[in-house]
Amino acid sequence: MLIAIPLAAAGLMFAAAPSADPVGTADTVYSATSMPLPLVGSWSLDASLMPEKERPQRVTMTFRASQDGKWTTRVEIVGPDGFRKHAESTAALDGVPVPVTGNMDFIDSVALRQPAPDTLVMTLGKAGARVSTRVYTVAKDLNSMTETIVWSSDKLQKLETTHFNRIS
Repeated sequence: MLIAIPLAAAGLMFAAAPSADPVGTADTVYSATSMPLPLVGSWSLDASLMPEKERPQRVTMTFRASQDGKWTTRVEIVGPDGFRKHAESTAALDGVPVPVTGNMDFIDSVALRQPAPDTLVMTLGKAGARVSTRVYTVAKDLNSMTETIVWSSDKLQKLETTHFNRIS
């Protein structure tokens, strides 16, 4: 499970099946051209609370927004053994799943919604099934971000929380 946390952090950006419970509506979703973009930039996972033997060397996420309202997300994970995994996607904020490229074999699609300028909801999927839903929330200081993860396979649906720090 501890290896799953960093993979989850990386996966957080990608893959999703269409949601039966969409977040927000088209008139409440923020676009890249209408509001400030606190999420844009590069973020590094604070892995200090993970068990040392399962702690990744590095997990970085980068969010970019384009004028057409689409978001590009790139995740890179460098595991404890130095093996690198990466994933990238470009998606609109409409909740419609799009493909994820890269070598993270546990995800193949992602869907995004942005209910507020400092919040991004991401659903990751594999082969049409939901893997997890993640909510990224940027702190008021704009230098830290909380990721709340709900794993679709958890029978108890417990919430997991990780923290990221801005690196650019």
